[in-house]
Amino acid sequence: MEAEERRPGPTGADAAISSGLFSHDEEHSRELDEEAEQEALNRIILAFRDYPQSAEWEVARWQFNYTQLPPHHKALVPHLPAKLAAARRAAQTNAFFIKSLLQAFSPEAASGPLPPSSMLPHPENPEPGAGSGAGPAAHSHGHTHGLASCGAACGAEGQGQGQAKGAGRGPGDKEDGLQPVDSHDVEKVRYVLKNIARDWSAEGAAERAMSYGKILDELKVVFKDWSNPNRAPRVLIPGAGLARLCVEVAGLGYEAQGNEFSYFMLLASSFILNHTTEPNQYTIHPWMHSNSNHLSDEDQLRAVPVPDVLPAQLAEGTHGRVPGLLSMCAGDFVEVYSEPDQRGLFDCVVTCFFIDTAHNVLKYLEVISHCLAPGGTWINLGPLLYHWADAHTYLPGMELSIELSLDDIRTAAQAMGFRMVREEMLDAPYMADPRSMHKTVYQAVFWTMTKERDWEPPAAAAAATPVQPPPPPPPRKK
Repeated sequence: MEAEERRPGPTGADAAISSGLFSHDEEHSRELDEEAEQEALNRIILAFRDYPQSAEWEVARWQFNYTQLPPHHKALVPHLPAKLAAARRAAQTNAFFIKSLLQAFSPEAASGPLPPSSMLPHPENPEPGAGSGAGPAAHSHGHTHGLASCGAACGAEGQGQGQAKGAGRGPGDKEDGLQPVDSHDVEKVRYVLKNIARDWSAEGAAERAMSYGKILDELKVVFKDWSNPNRAPRVLIPGAGLARLCVEVAGLGYEAQGNEFSYFMLLASSFILNHTTEPNQYTIHPWMHSNSNHLSDEDQLRAVPVPDVLPAQLAEGTHGRVPGLLSMCAGDFVEVYSEPDQRGLFDCVVTCFFIDTAHNVLKYLEVISHCLAPGGTWINLGPLLYHWADAHTYLPGMELSIELSLDDIRTAAQAMGFRMVREEMLDAPYMADPRSMHKTVYQAVFWTMTKERDWEPPAAAAAATPVQPPPPPPPRKK
């Protein structure tokens, strides 16, 4: 779950602009939005393109630390030079995958120049947008120097021996006085690799079974008596990430719509869904970037083939089921699905590791109620790791973060017209390396609620007196 830049959903605004339905001020505002949108996308593309440099810098750091050992300590770990060479080959394989992803999106994104004016957001301006995934978007900067394509650093099928350009600099360093790729964006690219292993590898099957599997089984129960001969049940999956759950829902014969706004996730999911042609077509090394908690070097550097199955085949249906329909909507969940045309559109909303990504979780509940049909079902699985709770520690301003207990959310949902059908607490790992000495496992809530009535918020009361935000926290040593 990662909260990054949002991408506005399909609203038909482009057609409205071309037909003159917007005023001059509205058109100007839309132009500014589009500029910010392109700026955010360029920043993410640059983060992907920076992967060979940032990965090589990390391996070079390991190598430097090894050289500081005295000879008698080096003699105890004589295999470390071979590990460093293997780590570089693993990084080159990852770089080949990332370049293939960008090439599928746009050849220019993979290696061509990007407009300098939109590659370097002003340091004092936060990135546009915010929303769901695993942690909020940090205030970030792009850089204006054009990165070379992977070239020799990728090699044939990512197996070449070349060293990436700029290998001596770290993710937080400046080069030639220009802003570097932000360290948070460097980490998000690595996060994408781990997410791909979770969603689209055989290795991730056990973890998926503990979350996606529970949800899929519950959907079968919810719709076992579906009697509408004209259409299949419509299921909305906000925070869809890399879309594995969406594809599996479509495989049950339902109409599945995923919603996502993170460009990191949108680019990666589009590549997996639309540009893979055979199982295990690519290889990634998602766990290579940290030396901590590995039983062996082989575990750390192991190859993970992806995808384990072609998405099109997975969506074709199983056990004699009629294939369902799959669509993806890029946009902010609240903005897209609170629109009037979304009212009562879905028979089920599935939230998996999602509701704690809200600035205001009560608004999420309101939108879920809005887009659910009367008698519709809300299936939720996940923890309450509120991702905007510490945003003040790295963003320049205050971000709204409403952090409620599970009891509060349950009570609010019932007040909004939901009835609890079933609830349990279960262990749910998230993006855990199955061979690691450290795993993140949540005691997650898993519930099914039914919408028994529509909920309309009461009329707005008189405007409250504005409240000043608290002062900034006291300075701390870095």
